[in-house]
Amino acid sequence: MTRVWRDVGAVVAIALLTGALLVFALLYQREAALRGGEELTDTLSRVISEQTARTLQSVDQTLQLAIVRLEADQAAGRLDEAAARDTLRGYLKDLPFLRAMWVLDRDGRIVLDTDEGNIGTDMRDRPYFQAYVRNPETEFFIGPVIRSRTRGTWMMSVARPIRDAKGEVTQVIAGAVEPPYFEQLWRGIDLGPHGAIVLYSRGGQLLARSPADPSVLGKDYSHLPIFREYLPRAPQGTFIRESGIDGVLRVVAYRQLPTYPDLVVAVGSSYGEMLAPWRRFALLTTAVWTAAVLMAIVLTVQLRRQARSRERTEHRFQQLAQAMPQIVFIAPPSGGVQFINQRWVEATGHPVEDALGIGWRQLVHPADMPGLVDHLQQAMRDNVEFQQEFRLRYRDGSYRWQLLRAAPMRIGADPVESWFGTATDIDALKQAQEQLRGQAERLHMASRLTRMGHYRADLATQRIVLSEEAAAILDMPPDAEPTMQEVLAMFAPGSLPRALQVLDACANAGEPFDVEVELVTGTGRHVWLRSVAEPVHDASGKVVAIQGAQQDITLRRLMMEEIRRLNASLEERIAERSAQLSRQDALFRTLAEQAPLPFWTVDTDGRVTFLSRAWYDLAGGGPPQWHGLEWVRLIHPDDREAVLQNWARSRSTGAPYMGTRRIRAHDGTYHTTSYRAVPVRDDKGTILLWVGVDNDITDLMANQEALRLANEQLESFSYSVSHDLQSPLQRMSSFGRLLQQELAPLPEGRAHHYLSRILANADDMAQLIEGLLALAHVSEVDLIRAVVNLSETATDILQRLQSEQPQRGVRWRVQPGLLATGDVRLVRSVLENLLGNAWKFTGKASEPQIEVGAGREPGVFYVRDNGCGFDMAYADRLFGTFQRLHGTDEFPGTGIGLATVARAISRQGGRVWAQAVPGEGATFWFTLPPA
Repeated sequence: MTRVWRDVGAVVAIALLTGALLVFALLYQREAALRGGEELTDTLSRVISEQTARTLQSVDQTLQLAIVRLEADQAAGRLDEAAARDTLRGYLKDLPFLRAMWVLDRDGRIVLDTDEGNIGTDMRDRPYFQAYVRNPETEFFIGPVIRSRTRGTWMMSVARPIRDAKGEVTQVIAGAVEPPYFEQLWRGIDLGPHGAIVLYSRGGQLLARSPADPSVLGKDYSHLPIFREYLPRAPQGTFIRESGIDGVLRVVAYRQLPTYPDLVVAVGSSYGEMLAPWRRFALLTTAVWTAAVLMAIVLTVQLRRQARSRERTEHRFQQLAQAMPQIVFIAPPSGGVQFINQRWVEATGHPVEDALGIGWRQLVHPADMPGLVDHLQQAMRDNVEFQQEFRLRYRDGSYRWQLLRAAPMRIGADPVESWFGTATDIDALKQAQEQLRGQAERLHMASRLTRMGHYRADLATQRIVLSEEAAAILDMPPDAEPTMQEVLAMFAPGSLPRALQVLDACANAGEPFDVEVELVTGTGRHVWLRSVAEPVHDASGKVVAIQGAQQDITLRRLMMEEIRRLNASLEERIAERSAQLSRQDALFRTLAEQAPLPFWTVDTDGRVTFLSRAWYDLAGGGPPQWHGLEWVRLIHPDDREAVLQNWARSRSTGAPYMGTRRIRAHDGTYHTTSYRAVPVRDDKGTILLWVGVDNDITDLMANQEALRLANEQLESFSYSVSHDLQSPLQRMSSFGRLLQQELAPLPEGRAHHYLSRILANADDMAQLIEGLLALAHVSEVDLIRAVVNLSETATDILQRLQSEQPQRGVRWRVQPGLLATGDVRLVRSVLENLLGNAWKFTGKASEPQIEVGAGREPGVFYVRDNGCGFDMAYADRLFGTFQRLHGTDEFPGTGIGLATVARAISRQGGRVWAQAVPGEGATFWFTLPPA
């Protein structure tokens, strides 16, 4: 019995001992499982955070490259909407996760975009624009997940400012990163059915999640413990909590991105799934309490399951390594590569086997090999992290820069088990850095060419540090650091008070300044400088230094003095020209005095300012009688109201003032006259005065004869005035262009503006004179009648117009076989003017069309277009001299062309009229004797 109890006791003791050992072993295994799961989760969080950071670095580098390219295109004058779209789309091809890029102006409106149809969209309420409004010093900005206003999908915005030479934000370039990209990238990482990977903003917004759940994108989870408890204590760590998203208990490893601390990566492994192998092991090991054999079996099964768990862990790591865009490798502590991912094959074209051991070295650039091997061996000896740049030969034979990072892998204080490393393609970054260095060198060259340098004055030491160019401007050696008193002693007496004033305001009140001052260098040379500076504050807000830039503007000051001298000379010439114009006005009055018809001028209020001698011959008296409003007393009482109403109508519309009226002659009798007055306008179209004439038509026959004589005299007058004006006008234009050549080397100023206005008005007057000469020629030419082929003439004119402006794309049609009897020269003049007008007034039509054809009746022809048309209410003004229905800024011209057409048709026994609808086009009809 005792032996039995002894045996029982032994069994119990063994059972208790094995039970205690079992409990201890189970607790140890549980802690080991949790520790291993935490370490794996933490490793995954580090790898994913680095991967995410590199992804955002790629986006940031792409934005910087795009800024450099756009600024270069703008500087070269090649930047337009289409070119910018092609450029930005080119960068999108290299980054599949970057959905779109666009550029905002100062007002937050899209000015450049990879997508069409968004130009002008107001985006100023978007966080990535407001970030630079609130803090212009912000560089790379990562915004929250928002729904795209233009596409309706979830986008994570990233942005970078575009600054001018002063560092001010002038534009913002932004990109849209698609959150699903991260989910797709993480999908290959096996964290189990209930594992999850989440990318948060530091403020708590969920930016991306795997497995994907669109319903949680963009939601605020700032109330979760990760943001309230753990992140405030440490930027990285692990904890065990139930998920605030789906309620699953997980072991979570979180990590702020080192380069982007506003982003947090959280990797969660299911707590239950992590301990599932341990629970199964515990259940099996309880069989130890019943039999040692069963315990051995259970232990064997458990060991096998542990081996499988390790295999799954290694498999997960390989999946993660293959999913990464970098070359990933593992090496033992002794050196040589044991594992390398498929990215090696994609990049180099060599199989994985060629990279194992030290085979990878054969593709390293020979110049980089010694340093790379030495640094790598030293890092392995010291068991420290390693980072080195080198060039690797790709499958196309080119060498591309790689950033090699390697870190020792160990558990706790155990020896290093292996080395884990990545090789990231940084060739684009190196090229961008090279471009930035080149740009910096060009900027330095530009500062030398523009004689511009920078300086910094330390208020504590009273020393000024000058750049090389700033020292050269002051005739100092490149390494000179003069005191402030030494520099102040160089200021000219006239500039010293102003310099002391702005320096005091900057140092004591923190006010920036921009002044132009004169200095005398140590060599005795006088220089003018433009100095722009701002204060530098310390952490307490105290001004500790003044930094700025200075430019040698001595040459500009000398040029401005020369321009002032030239302006004075130009003003003298303008005064001389004004005197010439006064003489021309006297010439007009003299000619008007000699005219047989009563000429008169009135101001815009209807007050007479000039009456010719013929008026006084008719009404009696002499100047200034009948000036002002006295002329109204000469109008027959029955005609007075109609005449005044007619004047009020013309005054309000600007239409010609014309009609008939009875005027009391000096002998008391009333003479019936036909009067007509037209407005004289300035360059802006404002009416300055009215010029009019009265024609006595008391006797019909006498009226016809007087009309004929008046027309001849008016034409002679126009011809004479045109010839008399041409000579001084040509001299004015010639001297103006000579003056323009003299001013060409000088900077643009008011003198250039005045001169361009004088030449433009001279050209306008020359065109008017040519029009008057053409009109006079039409009236005086002797008619030579013959059969004229209008079809050939019109076709010849249209072909010439088309060759002069091939980009217009005007569709025109000429009816064949159009024949008439007339003067070839006058018919061509008619078609030149009508087709020229049709060509001009279809300039804004989307599909311009011109047609020349014949009416139903013999000898009736037309010219039709689909241009801007005109209001038929003004058709009676159409064929008058200097009459225009459109402004010269909209459609240039002299207002003589249609008057020439009417005169030419009338001389050949025909008539001309027009039909039009505003915005739909016009048709001009004319008749000629049939052939």
